[in-house]
Amino acid sequence: MFTNVLRKFSRGILVLLLMTAAVYAKEPRPASDMPIPLPSGKKIRLQQYAGKVVLLVIFSTECKDCVAALQFVETMQKDYGPKGFQALAAAGDDNAQYLIEPFVQRYKISFPVGFLNQTEMIKMGDIPLGKRPTAPIFLFIDKRNVVRFQYFGDSPFFKTVDGTTRSIIENLLKEK
Repeated sequence: MFTNVLRKFSRGILVLLLMTAAVYAKEPRPASDMPIPLPSGKKIRLQQYAGKVVLLVIFSTECKDCVAALQFVETMQKDYGPKGFQALAAAGDDNAQYLIEPFVQRYKISFPVGFLNQTEMIKMGDIPLGKRPTAPIFLFIDKRNVVRFQYFGDSPFFKTVDGTTRSIIENLLKEK
C-alpha cells in the first residue's frame, strides 16, 4: 500500500516538474499574433481562439515522432474539443505548403494544419538564435492567449505525454 502511495506521489512530482520546466522558451508569454497560412490560402491566428485552450504543435512532416504526436493530439481534440479545447498544427518543412494536404489526408487529421517558414517557427516558438530544438514542439495556450507551457521533442515531457497533456488541458480548461 505504501509503495502505491509513493508511486502516485512520485508520478505527481514528475508531472509538476514537467509542467514547470522550460527548456528554451520563456513562459508565460503572450502568444504570437503571426498568421499561420493554411493550404487553402486562408490564414488563422491564435487570437481567434481566445476563450479556448489551444495546443499548437509545430512539426515536420518527415518526423515519425511528429506523426505519432499529431495522431495523439487528434485524440485530444476529440476528447476535449466539446469542452473548449482547440488543437492546431504548423509544419515547418521546406515546401510545407505543398506537403500538408496529402499529409493531413493520409493521417486523417481533423483540426487546422498550416505551415510556417523557419523564421516564423523561431518567432512562434520563442526559440533563441542558435538553438535547434527537436520536433515536435507543443505550445499550450490558455484562454487569454498566453503560452503557459512549451515542450520540445527531446523533453522528458514526451515520456508521459498522455497523462501530462490531459492534466495540462484539464487544468487550463478549469481556469476562468
